[in-house]
This record gives sequence, structure tokens and C-alpha cells, in this order.
Amino acid sequence: MTEKERILKNNSGELPSGVFDIIKIKNTPNPKDELQSFKDFVLSCIDNSELPNNDIGWKEVLPKKFVRFSEQLEEEDYGRDNITAPILSMVDDMQDVREWEWYSSKLTSDGFEVVVTGKFHYIFRSILHHQGLPHTSIFVERNGIEYPSNSLTDVLTYKTFDPETFELKKK
Repeated sequence: MTEKERILKNNSGELPSGVFDIIKIKNTPNPKDELQSFKDFVLSCIDNSELPNNDIGWKEVLPKKFVRFSEQLEEEDYGRDNITAPILSMVDDMQDVREWEWYSSKLTSDGFEVVVTGKFHYIFRSILHHQGLPHTSIFVERNGIEYPSNSLTDVLTYKTFDPETFELKKK
């Protein structure tokens, strides 16, 4: 089964044989929408692999929520929140640095989980954060131990993101 097929079909938290990690998102009011947005981002990267990493066309093929959040970040936000990154940098990481593959996912009562195989170098954190998810919602489970996303200041501690209008503004 290809990675794209697993993203679309493995929706019950299926576990692979061998080494894997679980990306866990907790305390989100719209887990179904957040999971779909994450899937859409990864699928966009798979489906548009021929698009050069530095092409501004990525803003047209990536999920609007992700693009709008990213476009509203200010220079100071990148300096204060080390999980933020420019769109084309994240695309470059997905296309050239990524050494992990999506295996399965599942919704939980207040979030979702994604099982990945390989080395993922925490690339996914920026993608999830640019969906409007705070650092405190993003975890990784490896070998039965859960690790929070440790970082500098979260932009969402001094700005709010509206998941309906995609507006990022100061509190």
C-alpha cells in the first residue's frame, strides 16, 4: 500500500511492525477538521512533488488554513516562536529532508493520533502549529514515552487564530 493509500484508508490507528512513533494532538475543539487539514497538507506534498520547492505555487495547493496562518505571521513571531517557519521552508523539509511516512491515523475524544514510520525530525510540528494548534497540544510518543513540544514562546499565547475565518490577530 502506498503512503497516499494509507493516509486515505488507515483510519483506525493501525500499528506497523517495527519501529514507529505516534504524533498526538490533544485538547483541540475540532479534531476531525484538524486531522483532515494535516492529511491535506501531506497529500498536497505527495500530489505536487514535481512542483519545485521554491515555487510560490505551493500557496495555491496547500490547505488555505495553513497558508492564511503563515501569511499573517510577522517577522517578530518567527524570532519568538521557533516552531514557526516560512511556507517554502516547510515544503522543502517535506520534499528533501523528510524520512518518515504516514502509516495510519485515528480520531480521539479531544484530538487525533498519527502513526509514522522512519525518522521524522519533528518536521510535522511546524505544519500542525501553522494550522492554529498551540504547542501545548502537540506531542510525540516514542517507545511508550510521551514527549511534549518544548520550544520558545508560542505565538498563540499573544495572538488568536480563528479556525473559521483564518484570521490571526493580537489578543
